[in-house]
Amino acid sequence: MSKRKASEPLQRHPKKINASTDFVYYQSASTPIIKKVLSTKIGKRPLYKFFIDCDGQYFPLRFMLDLGSTSFVISPGAAKSVSILVVKRIKPVRTKDVSGTEIPTEGLYTLPLGSSFGNHRSFNEEDHAFEVLRTSGNYDALIPA
Repeated sequence: MSKRKASEPLQRHPKKINASTDFVYYQSASTPIIKKVLSTKIGKRPLYKFFIDCDGQYFPLRFMLDLGSTSFVISPGAAKSVSILVVKRIKPVRTKDVSGTEIPTEGLYTLPLGSSFGNHRSFNEEDHAFEVLRTSGNYDALIPA
């Protein structure tokens, strides 16, 4: 290996043409590498079986993790089926979805509830009051992730 002079241009490896649609070619400084990139998964949202702790009893619900959510949400049907006590706000809170569109709400929220997933349980119930909102999918509640 010999050093190049400062006045000489850098030698670049020629870029290979890749006709395949599921491979991406990139070149590092030392060795060219071809890596396969899997296509995007399109389908149903992943749902998880969480348990709600309501008055010392555990009830299974279908939860979805939501990266954009700022609060815990439970559907009115799930709250009614588990007989969770709800509180009505005197002044409704303005709620918006990810696009900024305002969502109509009943102005209800639950008493603080515990939640668990497998062996992991929440012990600070003060942080888990759920907003009662209509959900748009086949899940019972949202958890901010």
